[in-house]
Amino acid sequence: STMISTWRFAEATQKHRDQWVGSGQPYYGGEWAYKFFLGALEEECGDKTKIDMVQLTTMLQASIIQRLDAMERKAWVENAYFHSDRKGLETPLKFRVDVDDRRENGKLGITAVMQGGLVVEKAGVGVTMLSKKLNPRMAKQMAHNHPALKEYLATGEVNDLSMWVNGISCIVHPVNPKAPTVHFNYRHFQITKDDGSVVAWWFGGGQDLTPIYLFEEDAHHLHSLLKRACDKHNPEYYPKFKKWADEYFYHTARKEARGIGGIFFDDLDSGSKENIFSFVKDCADTFEPSYFPILQKRSEEKYGETEKKWQALRHGRYVEFNLVYDRGTKFGFSVPGVNIEAVLMSLPLTVGFMYKHLPKHGTEEDKLLKILTGKPRDWATTASITGTSSG
Repeated sequence: STMISTWRFAEATQKHRDQWVGSGQPYYGGEWAYKFFLGALEEECGDKTKIDMVQLTTMLQASIIQRLDAMERKAWVENAYFHSDRKGLETPLKFRVDVDDRRENGKLGITAVMQGGLVVEKAGVGVTMLSKKLNPRMAKQMAHNHPALKEYLATGEVNDLSMWVNGISCIVHPVNPKAPTVHFNYRHFQITKDDGSVVAWWFGGGQDLTPIYLFEEDAHHLHSLLKRACDKHNPEYYPKFKKWADEYFYHTARKEARGIGGIFFDDLDSGSKENIFSFVKDCADTFEPSYFPILQKRSEEKYGETEKKWQALRHGRYVEFNLVYDRGTKFGFSVPGVNIEAVLMSLPLTVGFMYKHLPKHGTEEDKLLKILTGKPRDWATTASITGTSSG
């Protein structure tokens, strides 16, 4: 008997897939998505940062959809390329897209999800925009980290405040256990008065990598590119935001890191909006060159049942973290009328839980666990890389 209860979606025929999840709605690309969100901004919106942020999130979403679609198409055409068969697929798998247009309630979103592919077990990339009145509870909570908002609340009325937020979130769980899971999100908040004047603004986001099998050069590649993006703007950013990621992406109950980290930041509002947006854009632009070469290379690695079982167990840890510790998931559950499917798109298809499982000493699985339970490594510097691969 196997320790994994595998959902058979990945082996289902295309007909059955469509019966279960449908084919979604038409998606016409980044320009169309950009105009979709832009149309919901205020008439004659003079806030360049809002417009730039919407352009960044929609164009990055479009590029990720295009690249993963292309990888799936190549895997389908070159049948043995990714050590897999077509699993009942009559045509290459594509993203299912859901458009959430509730602008009368201040909510818009485009969620694109691919599941059960040849390269991608599950991938999701979503862009959301929210514009709503700020209630006293949320205003008080946000004021803790924003002195300007705190000062305004002490003298002004909370009833004349509104919140605007635009963000992108992405997760990729590959089929091949040798290819790592990746996650990133970037978001921009603004708190404004009824007359449109800005009371407070900030940015948040980050990117992190969760290997199932550790290839040290992959960790170095990701961290060195993130460090380069950070150093361009402030030499203190990378060490500060790496430390924040190491502390944030930590499974406290198991005393185990989720992965090999990356960067994480929130409530970033020091300096001008334009300068901070430029930093966020440089970080977001790092995603594709930092991850797709790794995904391409590791998807060609050989693997067997042992590796798939270990992948399912590591996916189990991922689920534990996301449901118990992740701020975004908690926030999503607390928002009335939220698209809960979009909140939970980060969860993988194949998951395993095993009581007191420990890998054998000296195995590749054991090496990963020692890294995750040890002191965080300085992956960005070449000197910390002891070998090209441990996989």
